[in-house]
Amino acid sequence: MGSHYNNAIKVYQRMTVQKNQAPRIAFLLDSLSGGGAEQVILNLANGFASAGFTVDLLVCKMRGQLLAQIPSNVSLIRLNSVSSLSGMLCAIRADMGCFKPVIATLIRLQKVPATFKFLPAIIDYLKDNQPAALLSALPKSNISAVLAGKCCGGSTRIAVGVHNHYSATSQFEKKENRIKDAFALAMMRRYYRQADVVIAVSHGTEKDACEAFELPPRQVTSVYNPIATHDIAELGEVAPGHPWLGVEDIPVILGIGRFVAEKDFPLLLDAFAKVRQAREVRLIFLGGDFTSYDQRSLKMALLEQAEQLGVADDVDMPGFVDNPYAYLSRAGVFVLSSVCEGFGNVLVEALLCGCPVVSTDCPGGPAEILEDGKYGELVPVGDKHRLADAICRSLDAPPRDREFLRSRGSEFSVEVAVKNYRRLLLESNSLPH
Repeated sequence: MGSHYNNAIKVYQRMTVQKNQAPRIAFLLDSLSGGGAEQVILNLANGFASAGFTVDLLVCKMRGQLLAQIPSNVSLIRLNSVSSLSGMLCAIRADMGCFKPVIATLIRLQKVPATFKFLPAIIDYLKDNQPAALLSALPKSNISAVLAGKCCGGSTRIAVGVHNHYSATSQFEKKENRIKDAFALAMMRRYYRQADVVIAVSHGTEKDACEAFELPPRQVTSVYNPIATHDIAELGEVAPGHPWLGVEDIPVILGIGRFVAEKDFPLLLDAFAKVRQAREVRLIFLGGDFTSYDQRSLKMALLEQAEQLGVADDVDMPGFVDNPYAYLSRAGVFVLSSVCEGFGNVLVEALLCGCPVVSTDCPGGPAEILEDGKYGELVPVGDKHRLADAICRSLDAPPRDREFLRSRGSEFSVEVAVKNYRRLLLESNSLPH
């Protein structure tokens, strides 16, 4: 038994068949923050466990807003870290090919990269448990998953997920992080290519992954995210507890997401101010981790912007909520104002709640989800006038048949995703294309 992970703490007991009767599937997360990738992995883990698989959820940092949402039918395995130096040496032992970029980054940063702190724990887990497949979701864990797989002789099929449109999101990285970004890109290009399969979350993200990470198209495929779960309709009926959503004659515009530049909430606020000039309406931003300095700073900037626009009394930012479906079920329109999206989970959630949708036609998944405007309006990225006009049209002519929207949302089901992931994770001769 390896010393770097805590296999004794089985916080959640398996509700599947005995391990010798079903393949073991492992999922790897950096943390349990409230991001879309983390929610997708939890949905997949639950889906595989419900289908009879033995499922382990490996988590590097036991923190985040999704801690309470870990499925009860999976085994939670909390990974222990080592020092950055020990992790770096472990990575170099696993693959001497990473020596040069690792040392070059160490010299330029004047400190050891922390990328590999959980690598020994992942290696120990794979050696001791030998799961049929390991799926990771985000760059740091993806790199470690591939390196760990190399150390274990290839007995576990390694799949890495691409949840972001890299070329679009990289423009938002801070200048002071450019050395780290260059190192991360070099690592991704080296190790994604060595994964058994790379799984993107939309066709647009799949194409970008091939270009950004210099991957052969035959190695990359796409599977839409599993969003539709059986409890969303029920959760949508719960009272949200927000006073604005009980006033039927004043519609609420809803924005949801992390408070990061990619979401372009300032654009939505500008568009809202234009709409507010013509009609009585309110705006609620849901989401955000305000323990993060960057997200807290963006919230403060939005509050200042709202004051300058004269709409502060009609804007609220309650933060992360456990049940956004209660809000979506009662909102006048949901607006996605992003500059880019890997997929756009919240668009599907809005459709499942029968909520009218307006979205920027940004790189990634939105146009695919909305079928080029069939299920919601698409407007150019960064155009506050077109966005405001689309919001007004949606408020003036809400869909008569909300089941039309719900039926589209239901197509992005856990069952469909598990079927597609099962083929990619368990069939070693399965090629993406």
